[in-house]
Amino acid sequence: MDSKYKNIMVGVDGSDQSEGAFFEAIGAARRNEAKLYVVQIIDDSSLLINSAQPMNEILAEESERAKQYLEKLAERGHYQNMEIIPYIGNPKRALTEELPQKYEIDLIYVGATGKGRFQRLLVGSTSGYIVNHAPCNVMVVR
Repeated sequence: MDSKYKNIMVGVDGSDQSEGAFFEAIGAARRNEAKLYVVQIIDDSSLLINSAQPMNEILAEESERAKQYLEKLAERGHYQNMEIIPYIGNPKRALTEELPQKYEIDLIYVGATGKGRFQRLLVGSTSGYIVNHAPCNVMVVR
């Protein structure tokens, strides 16, 4: 490996494959002495719009849940140079445009799939989108 990565990002969604990607990303971060950004995207387009609860309250609750999940995952990872990021937005756009630019990401890890087959057919594979649109190298973990 000729490149040395400085800023590695991993997208997690609670699936086994995304957690596998998380642990692979930790290994890469250790080998490269890189900063690891662990991101869970809260897809605001999939939240219930017709809820009696105000949208800002729903987003706050989802952000808190994501933060708690990321903190527990980070504890299991035992890597000091790590930042957790619960992020509200479109997962595809966030992982290929917004976050890589903001954090100068040079390697992205994702699980091969995190959604059910039917949902992937409807919205498309996020990992496939990232592979085709990311501004940097992408590692897809099965």
